Amino acid sequence: MKSLPINNPEFERLYSEFADFIRLKGYSRGKNTSYAAQVREFLFFVENRGITEITKVVAFDVVGYYEYLRERPNQRREGGLSESMIRSHLFSLRLFFDYLMDMGEITASAAHLPKLNIGTHGQRQILTIAEIKEVDKACITKMEKALMAIAYGCGLRRTEIELLDTNDVILSKGVVVVRDGKGGKSRTVPLSDAGVKTLREYIADERPALFAQEGNETTPSLFVNKVGGRMKGDHCGEVLKVILARTQNPVILAKNITLHCLRHSIATHLLDNGAEAEFVQEFLGHAIMDTTTVYSRRRKQRLNLYNKINAPTYGSRKF
Repeated sequence: MKSLPINNPEFERLYSEFADFIRLKGYSRGKNTSYAAQVREFLFFVENRGITEITKVVAFDVVGYYEYLRERPNQRREGGLSESMIRSHLFSLRLFFDYLMDMGEITASAAHLPKLNIGTHGQRQILTIAEIKEVDKACITKMEKALMAIAYGCGLRRTEIELLDTNDVILSKGVVVVRDGKGGKSRTVPLSDAGVKTLREYIADERPALFAQEGNETTPSLFVNKVGGRMKGDHCGEVLKVILARTQNPVILAKNITLHCLRHSIATHLLDNGAEAEFVQEFLGHAIMDTTTVYSRRRKQRLNLYNKINAPTYGSRKF
């Protein structure tokens, strides 16, 4: 939506300043690159409703925009916008109006509305520890094992997996360094002995073979594609689907597991086995505790070692 014309100079200024703010805050990485574009579409919408000042935008206009989104065709495929995409648009507006309030452009946010009927988030599926074992056994290549070690054992987000380089995996210290996590924040994630062994074998034995036709390495990326380039997050997700299909377990296949489901799985397993929420918050790279507590179905007071979990010991060796 960056190409949508905005004729109002004030709206164009506010859009540009908000886009700069998003970049500085690190919100414009990975799947969040659409925040500014979605705000531009809203400004285009209200301008065409005859509104010329941002202070004149009221809740009625936001509700009208919501109705517009429900009717707008999807530009990438047939049909309309998904419920999750509509939620993304409305979240972008909340960010935008909160920013305007902080900057003194407005005194009240028109985007803070009672919850609109746009569907609810389904509970994200997770794998049990026994199912994680089964998926692990279905891995054939060292790359597949390494992907499980990173996605489940380290609980990395899909974008973090894609951006991971070999020098971010410090095998001598048993850690993985996430240098560009959500919000531009970095963190260090511990590896188990099994995770170190898995990654060492992949990096030393299998990964170099992917550059054989090229004659030399063409990317520092940990996970590389068949032509020696950085493997994209979507490609990593497809690899996981292939592994899952090999299990031929109808229970696993019915869960529609994604890379992010593996992240939810390790978080739940840690909490269920005694890890305190503060550790899981740091482990996952969550900025606030509330984000972590959604994983916690059972909270225990004492902290147990992760290697006591009866599963492939991909995760942390110590807390």
